[in-house]
Amino acid sequence: MNSEDSTHAHGGISILHSAGCGWGCTIPLELTCEAILTNSWPNIGQDPHMLMAQLRPSLLDVIGHDVGDSFFFGIRSDIPSSMGLKSSSAASVSAVRLAAIAHDIPLSNSEIVQVATQMQLRAGCSITGSFDDTWSALGKIAAVIRTDSSNPSEPVASIDIEPSLCTLLLRGTRKSIPERLNFYKNKSKFETARDYLMSGDIRSAMRENADAVALSTDDVRASEIIDKLFSLDYTANISGSGPAIAVLHNQDQSSHLSEVLDAHGPTITTKIAHDPRQMEGLQWA
Repeated sequence: MNSEDSTHAHGGISILHSAGCGWGCTIPLELTCEAILTNSWPNIGQDPHMLMAQLRPSLLDVIGHDVGDSFFFGIRSDIPSSMGLKSSSAASVSAVRLAAIAHDIPLSNSEIVQVATQMQLRAGCSITGSFDDTWSALGKIAAVIRTDSSNPSEPVASIDIEPSLCTLLLRGTRKSIPERLNFYKNKSKFETARDYLMSGDIRSAMRENADAVALSTDDVRASEIIDKLFSLDYTANISGSGPAIAVLHNQDQSSHLSEVLDAHGPTITTKIAHDPRQMEGLQWA
């Protein structure tokens, strides 16, 4: 394997934040990253959590395979970081896939998720393990997970998402990282979002989750933006614990949405990366 070999994983947006009630679900996007072989670790500016260095102990702990201390790699990504768009999950999945190819390690999707989530927990860049985000990073699967189950790396269900565009409002980084307790205080609202999600009402689930996250992070401005978007018949959500707001829409709405969001910050537009055929053969817990 040479330095040109790479692997890919997807960014995503939340339907339901798992810190609120132990249930979570993330939609994959056509934003991707790839892991590439290098001669040394990325510097602290490129990898502030030292996430990549967590691959070796995580792989050894979960799989029992040691890739050695000279297996170096970095990440190339078009997923904005520190926005709640699952860049850490995507980077972790890319890294595990690269290690599997480079060292000829057969890994199931579930094993990739187990290693990648442990990497994030070790690095301190996840408060829940990000199991739903990591399933989404694998690509084209919106999996529902339960962090309170005996095996949170196995989904309990999947969600079918209509193809659409997704415009992301990037509002700058949060001043502080929210704690899990902040989300748990709004457990009832997250449970309502979960019930909508499991009934197939994605729009209501995202609205309820957005309100709950805004309350949990004391993000009054986000609440105002979300209220306006829903009043204009857009479906929107605050993604993860980050400041980014994700808006689902069709092509005909693009120009109007741009006018609505221009005053609030820069935006990027991508697509939902969802293919229900990818879920065939998966067993739900």
